[in-house]
Parts: sequence; structure tokens; C-alpha cells
Amino acid sequence: MTLAGRNLWIAVAAVALGQAAVLGWMIWDRSSLLANGREVVLEVIPVDPRSLFRGDYVILGYDISRVELPAGAPRPKRNAPYYVTLKKGEGTLWTVAGAGAEHPRSVAADEVVLKGKVDYVSDAADRADARSVVGVNYGIESFFVPEGTGRDLERMVGDKKISAIIAVGEDGTAAIKGLLSEGQRVYDEPLI
Repeated sequence: MTLAGRNLWIAVAAVALGQAAVLGWMIWDRSSLLANGREVVLEVIPVDPRSLFRGDYVILGYDISRVELPAGAPRPKRNAPYYVTLKKGEGTLWTVAGAGAEHPRSVAADEVVLKGKVDYVSDAADRADARSVVGVNYGIESFFVPEGTGRDLERMVGDKKISAIIAVGEDGTAAIKGLLSEGQRVYDEPLI
């Protein structure tokens, strides 16, 4: 084998090893988030009852995906990071306690911060007391479900009988860990 041929094989092996390392890191990162992230429970709201389910894929909406800005607050830019602080409410559900373009400096023990991305900012009405709304995408708005369970889940989402268990990392990254129906787990996301 010539020196050029050997160098080519070394380069191919290095690229393959690099790709395997990146794939392994992605799997480990997701598994670590699901296993170690702080759990919050969010009520799921229907997005579009006529086309909620596509194959074995469900679109989920959340009350926390629309955050009202205080009057006069600066409007964030589209696709900019946006941090929403959630506070544990009554029962198991969590609600918005605050939001902003910067990660909060301190967070209470009964709070958690989700990192999202600004999807849109609504235009305020002509009234002086009107407030703008920030649409936030957290990366937890779509969910693959086991084959054959989609129709039942679609119906439960439409009937507002589903809540999502979300794992939240320290940096605010979120992942769907499972689904609840009337307080009972109906689905758990596998770690791998």
C-alpha cells in the first residue's frame, strides 16, 4: 500500500470515528436530560383539532407557549433566545412566573427556567393598555408516539385530558419525558 493510500484510509477512519463520537454524544445528552432533568408537568392544549395527528406524530400546544409582555416592555426579536420561569402551581401543573430575553440571575427552589426561542411577537392593539404576546417554541411541541396509539392520544389531547411530563436541564433545555392522562402515566419516553 502506498503512503497516499494509507493516508486516505486514516482520514476515512478519522471521519468515521468523529461521526460516531458526535452521534454517541447526542444519544448520551438526550438520555442524560431525560434521566436527570427536573420534572415539570404542563397541561397540553389542542393546537388544531382537524389536523392534530399525522401518522404517528402528535403536535402539542401549551399555555406557556404564549407569554404576555408587560405594557411598554421591549419586544424580543424573532428566533432570539427567550427564558420562561415556571413556578409549581396547585396540584402537579406549573405556570409562568416570569419571562425575559436573559436567563434570570436567581431561581427559587419551587421554580425552573425553560429556554425557548421566540417564534413570533404579536402586534399590540391600538389601545394604550394593550399588551403584546410572545410566541415561544421550546422544542417540545411535537411528539412521536408508539404505532397504533396516536388516535387515542389525539382524542385525549382534543378533550384536554393529556398533560406532558417535561425534563428540564440546568441550562433550560427541555425534552418530553412522558404523558399523563387524568393523573396516570400513559407513555414514558425510552432513555435510548
